Amino acid sequence: MLLRIGIAIYMWSVVLLSFKFDKENLWMALLMAYLVVIPGLSLLHYRNAKTGMIGGIGSLLFFLASAIVLVVTDLSANVAWPLIYLHIIKDVLLIFGSLILIGESLKEMVRDRITAPFPK
Repeated sequence: MLLRIGIAIYMWSVVLLSFKFDKENLWMALLMAYLVVIPGLSLLHYRNAKTGMIGGIGSLLFFLASAIVLVVTDLSANVAWPLIYLHIIKDVLLIFGSLILIGESLKEMVRDRITAPFPK
């Protein structure tokens, strides 16, 4: 539960601190909506495991894209390798956290399937 809340707070703080609220950029509005909805789906894991899995996969994709963007921008700016490593390690750890969330949701889906009554 703490991992889900932590990832949700991190993604929501990215929205609040990083993006300017510009009404003319449609892609920025779509990215902001993605960053608001996906953590909410991840938090709904305890009501529906499939929703939690969708949220986990969405957060994994976001952190993977964030790591790729950071590597590309740091390499184009000729940043030293230790600084690139420090920029990337956060996203790599959050990717592993997202994988843990996906695994928990998958485990819950399998448990529900096994304990369900036989004639479904």
